[in-house]
Order: sequence, then C-alpha cells, then structure tokens
Amino acid sequence: MPTCQDPIDDLLSRFPAGATIRSVVHDEAVRAANRARFARLIAQPEADIDLARGALAIAADGRADVDPGATLAAETHVIDRLQDVLFRESGFRGPTAAEYHDPRASLLDVVVARRVGLPISLAIVELEVAWRIGLGLVGIGLPGHFIVGAPGGVILDPAADGRRLTPDDCQALLRRSIGDGILFHSGMLRPSGKREILARVLRNLRSAQLAARDWPAALGAVELLMIIEPTDPDHGRDRGLLLGRVGRFNEAVAALGRYLQERPDGHDTADVRQVLGIFAGRRN
Repeated sequence: MPTCQDPIDDLLSRFPAGATIRSVVHDEAVRAANRARFARLIAQPEADIDLARGALAIAADGRADVDPGATLAAETHVIDRLQDVLFRESGFRGPTAAEYHDPRASLLDVVVARRVGLPISLAIVELEVAWRIGLGLVGIGLPGHFIVGAPGGVILDPAADGRRLTPDDCQALLRRSIGDGILFHSGMLRPSGKREILARVLRNLRSAQLAARDWPAALGAVELLMIIEPTDPDHGRDRGLLLGRVGRFNEAVAALGRYLQERPDGHDTADVRQVLGIFAGRRN
C-alpha cells in the first residue's frame, strides 16, 4: 500500500546526507579567482550582500569542485517547494480587506488553525518552518507590509501565496500601504530582528483591539510591548489611558503621572494632563 510522505519530509529528502568534502587543493590561481569574487561581494553595501554566495565562496576556497550555481539552484528549488507546501497545499493566505483588522489575524494559534493571517503572521509561520529544515530565510519589515527574504536576493510576499517580488513590486506595496511619499530602496531590505518582529506583531494586535474597543486585550498588548521596549515612554502613556478605560483609576493616574515626568514638554502633555484630571476625579 503506498504511503503518503509528509511535505516537509519531502523537502528534507532533497538534501542527501553524508556528502563528502574533497581535500583542499592549493591551486593559487583557483584561490585567487575565488578571493576576487569574494572581495567583489563584500565590497557591496551591507543590505546588498548575498549571504549564500558569500558562504559558498568561503566553502570554495581551495576547492575547485564547488559549484555555487548548482547549490543555489537546489536551494531555490527547496524555497519554491516550501511556498507550494504552505500556500497552495496547506492553504495559508493573507486576509481580505474585511479580515485585515481582525485581531485573530495576529494570534499565531488562530492563524495556524484558520490558515489566515496578516503578512507578518504568515511570515512567522514560513520562517519557523524554513529554519527547522535549514533554510536561511529572514523577515523584512517594509513600511506597511512584512515580507520574507531568501538567499540570492529573492524576496517573497507571504500574503500573496509566496509570490516573488521585484523592486517595482516592493514600490507598489509601499504605495498601496502608505501612499506615494516613500521610494523603495535596497536599505529597506534589512532583516528584522526577532524582538523587532514580535514588537510589530504587538503593534498590529494593539491597533486591531483598539479598533474593536476591546480595552482589556489592548492593555495586555501594551504591557507586552513594555517588556520588549521598556524605554519607550509612549507605552507607559498608552498603558495609563487603557488602565482608565478598564476602571483601574489609581493605577491610571500613577502611570500617566510617570509619563508626564518623563516627557514634561511632550506634544500631548496638555491632553494627558486633562485625562489624568478626569481619572483622578474618578478614583475610589
């Protein structure tokens, strides 16, 4: 009876185990040519450096048998297969316009169950699967849209079935998200750190919960943001405002008082003082 192979096992099977390394050949001409390729790569701006090609140049030092093109082609095949598994076979997709501000699109367990999530939520799913099978994908936080970077300068949009993006596509995403005021450039492809990704998830979630007027849930998101970004006074202000919304007026007054001490000349000082006065009058 035929067995059904797991899609990820199928991906892993494409990397044969037990590959051998031939002895290093001290052919100075070969090594000099490889060093020249490596130097050209390293001379590029940080955001433009192809990490996979750099690592392959390191691997090729003194090894004439190394074929970067074949390795990159194999890796590209696996990346393409991963897009098939996630977005076509498993059915993960970005939200419709009506679903975009649904808090569930930011809750990872719900995203996995429903197969619907914001771009950053889908990117987390893709990154975690990729890392578990040894693919060096990265998250990239464009203004207004989160995408995924792959070796070889490949850019993927997890909210569009893993479609590959060109620079013009990235510009179109920026225009759709925030208007015509920003031009796309390669510096925007800087990989996002994991704390940065989690903070962005929380900001999305906070916005959705505020729009839904779910004050306790929004307060929870802000308090988690304060753990990731403890020096940002805006989180303390937001916490104070939400504490008042849920009727915890003593704590709200204390939190807003601390904010005014930290930012006595802030642009919102007058508004915060007015709200603090209202909350102070409601303390019990």
